[in-house]
Amino acid sequence: MVLDDFLEQEYPLKTLLKILELPRSSYYYKSTGTKAGKRVSNTFNKDGTHVIKDTVVEDIKQLLSGEFIDYGYYKTYIHLTRELRYSIGSSKTYKIMKENKLLKFQRDKHKKISRNWVKDLVPQVQHPFNFLEFDIKYVYVHGTRSNLMVLTVLDVFTRWNLGQYIAYSITKENVIDLFNQIVQKYQMPERFIVRNDNGSQFVASLVQEYFTEKKIIQEFTKPSTPQQNAHIESYHSIMESAVCQRFEFIDKDDCINTLNRFRKFYNFERIHGGLGYLSPFKYLSKLGFSMKNEAA
Repeated sequence: MVLDDFLEQEYPLKTLLKILELPRSSYYYKSTGTKAGKRVSNTFNKDGTHVIKDTVVEDIKQLLSGEFIDYGYYKTYIHLTRELRYSIGSSKTYKIMKENKLLKFQRDKHKKISRNWVKDLVPQVQHPFNFLEFDIKYVYVHGTRSNLMVLTVLDVFTRWNLGQYIAYSITKENVIDLFNQIVQKYQMPERFIVRNDNGSQFVASLVQEYFTEKKIIQEFTKPSTPQQNAHIESYHSIMESAVCQRFEFIDKDDCINTLNRFRKFYNFERIHGGLGYLSPFKYLSKLGFSMKNEAA
């Protein structure tokens, strides 16, 4: 080539390229012998091994099945790269999720709340322990300047307090544990109804699945309708006036001990207008239920 001849005579390459109007990229280009084509899409690697797309889709579905996971494609991409160590781009993650209808707007469009809403404002109950209401109340502890949560389960027919759980926080697992204690302690009917509001601990899929497995019918009150859970609301109102407004608790233990004493008083001694001015204990005894062992 003429250009090579000039280079052998030590002419500057930059000057020669300028004279010949030849781009530097053209001078340095080396043919690979293949035709240019579409860029090959990234493959997925996990610890250096190839992973098929179906596996990636299943991993995404597993992530999105989490109870509180509402991730879009980018947070999903972060999870795939950081937690599962995939070699994958955000665009590829978006494409896979779109193809499988896993994008957030696609999921939300088909999302439906599956809850057994209350049908009767006042429960129609004829027998003890056939219909229970439960709810959580906050109780202020003066000594620690903090709130405790009190979960109470009440029998609508007899107003008997079947159990309570007190802690700084109450989880869905605590709800299940309390009901496990109740069904083991009492001779419950084969099938009965429980009613609750829409607190996060109660609507959790784990709790709903537990009740379904136990053949317990769970009812949800409609939002902003405490009157649909009137019996447990009334109990907590009594607890507020008889205990919370009269005692200043030193600490958690003081509060728990006091509320346990109140529960015993409420079940065995406090008369109730709706029970013919009998205590729940005496009302159950009148119906032929022996509750003496519950006094311990």
